[in-house]
Amino acid sequence: MKTYIDNALLITMDEGKIYRNGSVIVEDGRISYAGEHVAVPEDCDKVIDARGGIVMPGLINTHTHTPMTLFRGCADDLPLDVWLREHIFPLEDRLDDEAVYYGTLLACAEMIKSGTTTFADMYFMSENSAKAILLSGMNANLARCVTGTHNDYKKRLEESRSLYAAYHGAGDGRLRIDYSVHAVYTCSREAIRAVADAALEDQTGMQLHLSETMKENRDCYKQYGKSPTEIMHDMGAFSVPTNAAHCVYLSENDMDILRKNNVSIAHNPTSNLKLASGVANIKEIMEKDINVALGTDGTASNNALDMFGEMKLASLLHKGMRLDATLIRAEQALSMATVCGAKALGRAGECGALKAGYQADLIILDADAPALLPVHDPVSGVVYGGCGGHVVTSMIGGRLVMENRELLTLDMEAIKDGVSRALKRLF
Repeated sequence: MKTYIDNALLITMDEGKIYRNGSVIVEDGRISYAGEHVAVPEDCDKVIDARGGIVMPGLINTHTHTPMTLFRGCADDLPLDVWLREHIFPLEDRLDDEAVYYGTLLACAEMIKSGTTTFADMYFMSENSAKAILLSGMNANLARCVTGTHNDYKKRLEESRSLYAAYHGAGDGRLRIDYSVHAVYTCSREAIRAVADAALEDQTGMQLHLSETMKENRDCYKQYGKSPTEIMHDMGAFSVPTNAAHCVYLSENDMDILRKNNVSIAHNPTSNLKLASGVANIKEIMEKDINVALGTDGTASNNALDMFGEMKLASLLHKGMRLDATLIRAEQALSMATVCGAKALGRAGECGALKAGYQADLIILDADAPALLPVHDPVSGVVYGGCGGHVVTSMIGGRLVMENRELLTLDMEAIKDGVSRALKRLF
């Protein structure tokens, strides 16, 4: 299958290359050409006219909990501890397989329609999420999140192992299975060590929450005399490629540990602000050469899965906090949502850029969107003026999953019906 995209303003994320009259050729799921305009190949199967719109890599959401679409807006304006223990945990106790399946499908539909092609997910009942992800056509790093102390974590760890055995590499490699521990305040050190050992044995990645709140840090120091980062490191959590979400309260020593262990950070500015968790010291973290990617977190603590919003907020938030308009430039924010995200998920060199040999994960933005005109600086325009609603077409692995705003892999009416049934059982 060969697809030709023409009349495109290309943002490649390949060494800053931008082409105002560009073409992309996709063959057998991969990009074979991305650059200045070339003629239509004679053996082309499909031609897409971008109509002068921006064509760019699909966005990468490095931290979310997809089934939590079912909890969107149900417990807003609360601090994390109250939100989690008094509202979210009780709701999660009532989740069932069908609810997780349709909640994940709803999240996939939202992400496809807002330009995300790859994401990291940590939750539970994950076999149902795996089935939904495969149906959607998206790329994902999926993890069954382990919680518990002493022996009560072992059943969850066995579920993680079963998920890895059944689904790692499924969908022609689109779906990868990571291991996950929730956090130091929900897992014993024994549980963290056991999950880390499993990840090392299977040679896959780790996902976890780290230093999300001041309370988490204070309680950890009180209980162990160490920071959450130090505990995770001591228990071997960083012995495999690790994607650590939040990292709002890191000491300089914590940052040094993360850098030495090549840990990536999933920065979640919207969720951290909404739950009043604080603002991560991204300036200092980036100065340590730590890879920083972006995540939305779940819709219960963000309300949306739109990575365009995360890019804009990530840039503006730190400028305002530090009174420095040069912090987190537009190209840095876009890198966080593309190439840095690919690195965080162990997919560097595979996606996150429009480059020959890379997987054909790309999106096309509406050439007629008023908020994107005029295009003086394409990257600035996307980061500061773009939104998920501007995405008209999305391709993953060379397969169109949305064209002209129409979902091609998912049935929204069926998803809405499934979600409606789930909500009747949950609330």
